[in-house]
Amino acid sequence: MAIISTKGIYGLTAILILAKEKNKKLLQIKDIAAKGKIPQNYLEQILIILKKSGLVESIRGANGGYKLSKATNEITVYEILDALECCISYTENKGKNNLLQPFWEDVQKKIENIFLLTVNELEEFLEKNSENIIYYI
Repeated sequence: MAIISTKGIYGLTAILILAKEKNKKLLQIKDIAAKGKIPQNYLEQILIILKKSGLVESIRGANGGYKLSKATNEITVYEILDALECCISYTENKGKNNLLQPFWEDVQKKIENIFLLTVNELEEFLEKNSENIIYYI
């Protein structure tokens, strides 16, 4: 079963923060960490992985920082989690009994389909659902 670790959650959060910079403004690690409430040292490790995966770019220097390397409609949640998590939807058949194998294969396909949501679609989903929140005092 797919279990998303803090690495996956923080990585997805960092991508969403970078996605909000529609003008492709570079964000420094400290700003991403503060906005996402992510430990800065951990975020550095996550961004290195995301950079190697081709999802983010970095520019060095005083005015440097990170930005998405693709448009938000070209990056899927699955790509992000697959880069950060080990075997996000892989179900291993530990026994010699293959009776349940068709079930596990179906579960794997469904997990992959759920995570094929693009970052753009995820942003729209989150915005739509944040409008439905009612605060009581």
